Amino acid sequence: MHISEFTHALAEHLHGWKPDRAAVPIATDPASDRIWDSGPLPYAAFETDGVQRSVLTHHGGLQLYVMPRPHKPEQYLVLPILPANTSHQHVQGLRAPRGIAVPADPVRATARLHRQLLADYRLAAPTPIRRSSPGHFQIHVALDQHRRPRIRTGYVSVFRELLAHGGFLLDPATGECHLPDALTPEQTRRQLTISLHRLRLKGFHIKITATGDPRAYPPLGPVAPRRGLSR
Repeated sequence: MHISEFTHALAEHLHGWKPDRAAVPIATDPASDRIWDSGPLPYAAFETDGVQRSVLTHHGGLQLYVMPRPHKPEQYLVLPILPANTSHQHVQGLRAPRGIAVPADPVRATARLHRQLLADYRLAAPTPIRRSSPGHFQIHVALDQHRRPRIRTGYVSVFRELLAHGGFLLDPATGECHLPDALTPEQTRRQLTISLHRLRLKGFHIKITATGDPRAYPPLGPVAPRRGLSR
């Protein structure tokens, strides 16, 4: 079973998780640097040619790195990636959720994920997400030269809004939320405007940085969600 086929099959059994649209060679994959725990996989295996990975993304800002287990064709590896907006400095001193090997059968693999990884991952994620917050109820938006946004925040409710409802993607290589490159500039501007307006209504402060001076937009609503990871 190809890695993309296996990951799509897993997503069918995992509520709230979506698969990557395409597989990526692990030897040239910057997202491998953001794996939180590589489990039974020697790090040298990431230099292997011809092996591809896929990623499962949860709308709460979590991601799973999925790849074939070297020399064991009947197994795959599922490895936790650092939560959205975090880096390795945000997990220092914390116990990492362990990456695991799962059988090639998607149903059995899903059961093992629930038993051995997902609960630990959800419990471990809130602390580094809080540590990564750019400020109290803050959302930082950086616009590149094409005015495409990259969003940073320390609030899971923001990830849920962007990933589950706003059409955003989570970049496994950076931990930032962004819109698909296939969108036109007008579509990008419109989607970003809608999502940021909804977040301001929830009490968030927005800071947008482009080529000029940053602009700040205060919240439009009195109630702001709490930080942390809710189930």
